Amino acid sequence: MIKSSKVRHSRAPKLSNEQNYHYYVLWYANNMVKLFRRLNHTTIYIKDFPKPRSHLKQGITQYDWIQYHYHVYMVSIVGLYDVALKLTNGVFRLGIDEKQVKQSSIEENLWVKPTGVSESLRTLRQATSHVKVPRNLFIHGGDLLKLDELDTLDIISMVGKIHLCEYPPNLIKNIFQADIDRLVNKMSGEISSLENHAINLFDKLLPIYNFHASIFETIEASSRKMRG
Repeated sequence: MIKSSKVRHSRAPKLSNEQNYHYYVLWYANNMVKLFRRLNHTTIYIKDFPKPRSHLKQGITQYDWIQYHYHVYMVSIVGLYDVALKLTNGVFRLGIDEKQVKQSSIEENLWVKPTGVSESLRTLRQATSHVKVPRNLFIHGGDLLKLDELDTLDIISMVGKIHLCEYPPNLIKNIFQADIDRLVNKMSGEISSLENHAINLFDKLLPIYNFHASIFETIEASSRKMRG
């Protein structure tokens, strides 16, 4: 283990253009997969409220717990489209600086539009658009989204916080489990739909990726022949 980042980078192997291409594409493809893993994890967290008494002593109600993980869920959903744009930038070898990677520079790109990838990106963008406004309000304004499915749980949690009435935490958990399950089922359905959109995008990107990979292989074969 090398603690210094500068030393680590200096000792890292120098990648060829071909290796850099595969590395970049694999990096963002893997990030997409990890985002879906995180989305599925949020449903597990929301469905269960471990150690309710211990959390309540810290001022964390079950509604707080669910609300927190739902906001992680929203941030992750919006992130899917952003990662998809960067993945597309890499697969097509567009060379656009990552700070300039956005809908107009990728989805409307003249190289991307004729392939069907642009349509897949647009579909994914539309599928994530319903959480973009509340996500932005949370990230940029600190506003928390109220979960309509758990409105009563929110009220009871608020009452408990100001000590107007004390409710046994395990009783609350049992009473609202059916409402929580409905919220989780709704989220699971959204995740499944997004997974299908991501698979469709991967299917459209694969021929482009194979094309550029074959070019690298041809160049490398010609280089070996010349050296030989």
